[in-house]
Amino acid sequence: MLIKELRKITGLTQAEFAKKFHIPVGTLAHWEQEIRKPPEYVVYMISRIIYNERTEYNK
Repeated sequence: MLIKELRKITGLTQAEFAKKFHIPVGTLAHWEQEIRKPPEYVVYMISRIIYNERTEYNK
């Protein structure tokens, strides 16, 4: 899954998502525009955090 897709799942803006995950906004923008590729472990960790938050919220 792409970072942009993960961000859209959260409903956060780029600035909000970047702040939440301590990612520079410029880096996030480059990842979303596919100028650069985020490390696989970063995508995995962010996806797990989002999944866990959504699971906890739906209990």
